[in-house]
Amino acid sequence: MNPSLAILSLRGLSAHVSQCPGYEFEDVLCAELPGTKLYAPRPSQPIRGGLKIKARFAPTGSLGGIFDNVLAIEQMDEHEVLLAVIGPIRGLAFLGALQDWRRKSRYAICRLDELWTEEIPQFRRMLRVLEQFDVVVCSLYYTAEKLREELNGPDIMYLPPGVDALAFAPVMEPSLRPIDVTNIGSLADATHESLLEYAKQTEGFYYFETLKGRYEARSPSEHRFRYSNILKRSKYFLCHFAKMRSAEPPGQLEFGPRYSEGLAAGCVLLGSRKSTPAFDTFFGWEDSVIEMPFECPNASEILRLLDREADRLREISARNVRRSLEGNDHAHRWRTIVDRLGLSEDYHMGRRQDELVRRLNEFEYPARNVVERGAPGDR
Repeated sequence: MNPSLAILSLRGLSAHVSQCPGYEFEDVLCAELPGTKLYAPRPSQPIRGGLKIKARFAPTGSLGGIFDNVLAIEQMDEHEVLLAVIGPIRGLAFLGALQDWRRKSRYAICRLDELWTEEIPQFRRMLRVLEQFDVVVCSLYYTAEKLREELNGPDIMYLPPGVDALAFAPVMEPSLRPIDVTNIGSLADATHESLLEYAKQTEGFYYFETLKGRYEARSPSEHRFRYSNILKRSKYFLCHFAKMRSAEPPGQLEFGPRYSEGLAAGCVLLGSRKSTPAFDTFFGWEDSVIEMPFECPNASEILRLLDREADRLREISARNVRRSLEGNDHAHRWRTIVDRLGLSEDYHMGRRQDELVRRLNEFEYPARNVVERGAPGDR
């Protein structure tokens, strides 16, 4: 029996780069499970701004009807499984635009990416809609724990974001990569200044953000393609737990998709390594992250010391790639969800899992070509 999957995507409403990992997950599902139907509501151009305001200030008790005649969306067909991929918590408001979604799906899954425990009281009424789902997959560990106390009915799962491990898998070992260090998102001033010094003194390539403001992708798939190619060519990649720039130490230790992305690309990760149940389960292997403070005035010294350990960096990189192919692809995350629901193996992305095993078994950096210089008479 072919899988019968429908996906509610918010890609027609936001192209912010923070949402692109979720759209990549949707694209993988559509490619791997034939017949998957993607529903992506889009507002008419004149009311786009008003729609965002409505979502921001929507009544949280009853969501149905507030977007009538606002979103251009097809009527939903009947499907065995509906997956709603929700980024920020306010995205739940757009469920009301998909008429009869619960009646037309035997099973309903919600993936919720952005909700902090401190926000739950504010959105308590809106969160009631989650009780209509069979499974709620939360990307934040401690939020998932709290939702189990708040909601009646749904099975609350914690799963960190996965990655397209096949697309991110590299071919170059660290010492051959043209980008020395990549540092995206919020820049810590002391770390950034030190890395600039490193790049200038070594004539290296330091890739970092130079623009400010909202980051909207022209094309989410093109953005992910470019991003994966940058990471596959980066020796070092900076990753930190969320909210590290806050004035107060974060009370909720959580990590985002950059960890799975950098590891899958075989980068040597520098940044936060905190022993939490979530981190230890999914990324707890040796040297998955080499600790470096968010504000690190001696970052250049750390990189110079690591540069002397080419063999170690090669081992770290290869291990990161292998562990990612073993367990951090979108297919691994999806299988955990469908197995929880007791769905058939038709939903397992079997061909993709076979390809992941094949790539894992074949993965190896090419042997180094070492040319030893001898005396002239030896030639």
